[in-house]
Amino acid sequence: MSYHPKLEMLQAYVQGDLDAVDGFALATHIETCPLCQQHVVRMEDQAGRELEALPVEDSMDMSDLFDKIVALDTCDEPIRIARSPRTVEVNERQFTLPLTLSRFSDHIGEWKSYGGKVFSAPIELVDGARVNLLYISAGVKIPQHTHKGFESTLVLHGSFRDEEGTYYAGDYLLKDASTKHSPFTREGEDCLCLTFLTEPMLFTQGVARIFNRFGKGLYP
Repeated sequence: MSYHPKLEMLQAYVQGDLDAVDGFALATHIETCPLCQQHVVRMEDQAGRELEALPVEDSMDMSDLFDKIVALDTCDEPIRIARSPRTVEVNERQFTLPLTLSRFSDHIGEWKSYGGKVFSAPIELVDGARVNLLYISAGVKIPQHTHKGFESTLVLHGSFRDEEGTYYAGDYLLKDASTKHSPFTREGEDCLCLTFLTEPMLFTQGVARIFNRFGKGLYP
């Protein structure tokens, strides 16, 4: 695992300043990344010390606070049992989902195939971005494209490459309009990713550019 969120993004995650899209992407990456887990623990510890240092008003009436607590309505919801990982199947392959994503497994839509080599399934997850599971078969190259907005990608299984490097399970990438890339998988190794797009992709080479005419871009 070589590609991680910037420390500034992790700090914003700890402080609760990220939107739902980036927050979910980072939470899923942190689940499997020991390095980022260490960063988050350190940042949370620092935030806790800063909170402890804040002045406290002496005028708080503890008896009044207790009365308010006991007056709260009883919660009839059952105790939540720890989640178990869920799986998805695509192209006759089965993959285990991260726990952060397993809770939304019932919100994963039908798989759509592009030439029998690339498959995507939408996830009703958060507002403000198109969220998909994206599966790329072994030995496949996706035409070069850029992005009108931002594309966050988290590799869940396998690996893929582009002009900037090789990305393995757990790696987190953030692309924008300044990047043009042609993701591809090596022979014998497929890839499953979780992608977040705030705007459609724009193809920049070859016949795939025809898709730009329909809706000014293309979502997976």
